[in-house]
Amino acid sequence: MVSMEKGPYYGVPQWPAVHHTMGGLRINAEAQVIDVFGEVIPKLYAAGEVCGGVYGSNRLGSNAIPDATVFGRVAGRNAAAEKA
Repeated sequence: MVSMEKGPYYGVPQWPAVHHTMGGLRINAEAQVIDVFGEVIPKLYAAGEVCGGVYGSNRLGSNAIPDATVFGRVAGRNAAAEKA
């Protein structure tokens, strides 16, 4: 256990569910979707359950929520910065 004496703290309500798949869209660190040729698909971002390839053939337990929230924020910021 690790002492958590100083905040701020954030919480996410959780309950048992099927919460991660091993397949899906491939993304890069900027949450941009990558095509079958390894090229970025312009103006297409993804995060969360639709993505795959982060864990390979197995997932790391307890990582689905942070994966979705972190890449969701990255995808949102990058998509908002795109010019129409």
